[in-house]
Amino acid sequence: MLCLKVRKDNAEKVRKYLARRKLSDNNYRIYGSGKFIYIPIAGLSASRQLGALLGRGMAELSSRRFEPAGNRQGYRKAVSRALGGSEDYSKGYDVMGDIAIIDARSRKSALGLAKVIMGINKGIKTVLSKGGPVSGEYRTRRYVYVCGERKFDAVYRENGCTFMMDVRKAFFSPRLSYERGRIRSLATDGENVMVMFAGTGPFAIEVAKAHSNTKVVAIELNRNAYRYMVKNIKLNKAVNVEPVLGDVKEVALRYKGFADRIVMPLPKDSYSFIGAAVLAAKRRCVVHYYAFGSKDNALAEHCEKLRALLKPKGIRFRVLSWRVVRPYSASEVEIAIDFEMLKKKTA
Repeated sequence: MLCLKVRKDNAEKVRKYLARRKLSDNNYRIYGSGKFIYIPIAGLSASRQLGALLGRGMAELSSRRFEPAGNRQGYRKAVSRALGGSEDYSKGYDVMGDIAIIDARSRKSALGLAKVIMGINKGIKTVLSKGGPVSGEYRTRRYVYVCGERKFDAVYRENGCTFMMDVRKAFFSPRLSYERGRIRSLATDGENVMVMFAGTGPFAIEVAKAHSNTKVVAIELNRNAYRYMVKNIKLNKAVNVEPVLGDVKEVALRYKGFADRIVMPLPKDSYSFIGAAVLAAKRRCVVHYYAFGSKDNALAEHCEKLRALLKPKGIRFRVLSWRVVRPYSASEVEIAIDFEMLKKKTA
């Protein structure tokens, strides 16, 4: 999640600065390592205040995982007691509004973890457990009700925006908060932006809200996710987002030469949609490409794939930046590659 990396001698000043402006995320525990303190923040919703802080060199934006708020040792002991000494809770949990989502191995574990979570975080009204991996064409996941209010509809707030969704019917990850804020900060006023695989609309809406003169086209194939995206556009008054229901490869034909910037947040097989990106792109276009790759060689693997796809079309590309978004498995990571695509001039 998004955080500020602060030298220890500046940590108390920065902590108070964030607290006064309600920018820190109190659901998670501040982390210290070496000479630095990492303070979880609620997103980029108050970019001017953060900008002033960052501009003075007192902190820098970073991203890492955090433990839930509360006494660390007390928390671990509570988990250990609840699970009879098991370390079942090592992966932590996600918070989406007043819903906590855990990954438990058994019903007994789930109930024990839920008791601890609801005891620590009074804002949690419902606990759900993951019932399997993300799968299928729409990247959805089965969830199992554990305790609290029996519901699956979440209201999630991030970077000054609010998103409604049924967690069973549309893919959404709060752990991509940093990426959404990063893309928002890279977009500029007056651009045409295309967001492929837009889901419930987080990338598109956050860009649109930050840049009111930007035209954003958000494409989604899943009808359930699309319906929530339409609701979220209205909820956030993001009038410069055009939601489109359909297959990216077909929709791109209607938007030839439209995009100054394209977001492709489908790490499983984004490369298979590069042809659609080429169609939608202007002669010069920035692409934010997400992909899974080997832990030791992901960038080289995908640069080779991109070269093989683009070179036959007479298109050059150059990598602007890249980063590891998160570990995916013991041998794989998810990476984000920002690259500029340059088409040949046509006669």
